[in-house]
Amino acid sequence: MSDPLSKIIIGNVAIRAASLREYLKKSHYWLTYDPDRETITLNANHNAGGEVLLEIRQASYENAERLARELGLKADGRTTWHKWNPVYELDHDGSAEAEALRMKMLALGLPHKVYRNRRQWALLLHQGSHTPPMWTVDVLLKMLEEEAERYKDQLETVP
Repeated sequence: MSDPLSKIIIGNVAIRAASLREYLKKSHYWLTYDPDRETITLNANHNAGGEVLLEIRQASYENAERLARELGLKADGRTTWHKWNPVYELDHDGSAEAEALRMKMLALGLPHKVYRNRRQWALLLHQGSHTPPMWTVDVLLKMLEEEAERYKDQLETVP
């Protein structure tokens, strides 16, 4: 049974932020509080542009601060909190090379999106597309390992 004190009650909405945090996928999140409108907004950007996940009206600053803290977001000013995770994209053409890249990202726990039925495989890292013949799978597998090490702190957290 859930501890009643673990809920954040805002108006007539009860949010179990710790549970929500467990099920959010790795992405880029930010929460803002507008004191003039008394509104909390939780946004996400999973390489497809920012989207509003949740908007709560008639909320206090204290509620916004607690929700952000329990979601694992870090303060970025007084009314903004955020959490960034790397997100990779794989254009999958059904080849063994594309599958090796996909399996490596899964093994390393790297958040990614897979686009199937592409003409050629490509790995998108940091707004750059890595495709053959300029990039080989062996080089990219090594790069993925380096990415996992570089972002180890972000990848070990939830979300």
